[in-house]
Amino acid sequence: MDMQEATPAQTALRNRIEALKASKGRLSRQIGEARKSGDDCDPLIAELQGISAELKNLQKSLKKQLNEAAKPAQAWQPSEPVIPQAVLNQPESPFEIALLSDNPAAREAVQEYLRQHPAVSLWHTPEIPEFITDTCRHDHQYLVARGTDGQVMGVLPVVQQKSRLFGNFMVSVPYFNYGGILADNRMVAEALMARAGQWRAARGAAHVELRHIRDAFSQLPKRTDKVTWWLPLPQDAADLWSSFQPKVRAQVRRGEREISGIDVGGIELLDDFYKVFARNMRDLGTPVYGKGFFAGLLKTLGNRATLVVARMQGKPAGCAFLTGFGNRMEIPWASTLREHNHSGINMAMYWKVLQLAVAQGFELFDFGRCSRDAGTARFKQQWGAFMVPLHWHYCLPEGGELPGLNPDNPKFRVLIAVWKRLPVWVTRIMGPMIVRNLP
Repeated sequence: MDMQEATPAQTALRNRIEALKASKGRLSRQIGEARKSGDDCDPLIAELQGISAELKNLQKSLKKQLNEAAKPAQAWQPSEPVIPQAVLNQPESPFEIALLSDNPAAREAVQEYLRQHPAVSLWHTPEIPEFITDTCRHDHQYLVARGTDGQVMGVLPVVQQKSRLFGNFMVSVPYFNYGGILADNRMVAEALMARAGQWRAARGAAHVELRHIRDAFSQLPKRTDKVTWWLPLPQDAADLWSSFQPKVRAQVRRGEREISGIDVGGIELLDDFYKVFARNMRDLGTPVYGKGFFAGLLKTLGNRATLVVARMQGKPAGCAFLTGFGNRMEIPWASTLREHNHSGINMAMYWKVLQLAVAQGFELFDFGRCSRDAGTARFKQQWGAFMVPLHWHYCLPEGGELPGLNPDNPKFRVLIAVWKRLPVWVTRIMGPMIVRNLP
């Protein structure tokens, strides 16, 4: 056997094997001498058989240990992520529902509650609906359930969007992928929902949309046509790289050869980010957020937001807006210019983003939402990400119908086709006025 560096257990096995071999040799000689002299050798033969059996078993055990030690370490692979519950199973106790705006002193208690809740997202924090109100002039309510001792037991941010073009409705929360109810138990969750329903009725809104991940309210009508993709991250980017299929690695390398650089920063990259983003949104037929929207969001989020700009021949050709919160990095927006898509620029940019997520210690990367069968879904899956179905629940008045405000609605196809033909400068002017009223 190979006398490689051994563990103490392996050394002990080897020593025992050598001792048994010596005993086996001694007994073999004694048996031979007994047979020559005509003495009874049966006891010696029985002892030899026992030693041979033990020796055989120990040799098998040592070989197995050496083979296991010689195997290369199993390559890291992402495991399916656990989807947290928005409504917990905490004991019921008395509480009341109030507006955070009526009691600003409760803000720290709300922040502490959010830090502890497993299903929290960045978009549940109070500064997000406040940002929407300041930037887009939509009213909001931040509902808080508090126990008799003042402890927070649940929250629900709700934003009202009202326009002649798209109607009057409420969302928790618009523009972003997550929102909805966070609660200690079912009783708190239903009370928050009822309070939001009262505000809907008072404002004459058509519905309240609650953007949940899990199907927390199976009794409510819902949409499940949208999904997101989550990728658990290792501690070392080299492990993540090794987990990719060879085709993915080849595409990344090609993109890295083609691009002239990737910049990572903040507000100083906004102009370059917006040049790419606005043009790509026009090409997709989608109204674009104003540059001021992103400037305000960067200011609101501070070090929780990052801009990435990929360049071709020194000019911006790809961009991404990143957010970090808790253990998760999310990419709500990303774009590349169509004429460069063949170059692999998007692959190189996403690999840079994933490396950044690992370096900053995030445990999960969120690729953002898309339709189930979209080409973007296949793009996200190739990185090893897992599909996470989204459940958007609706609080409707009696006889109310699910809304149809999505690009797949046939009545928007003509508008999308027209939008694609407009000059980019026109879409920059008109887009923000339209998109602020879309959820």
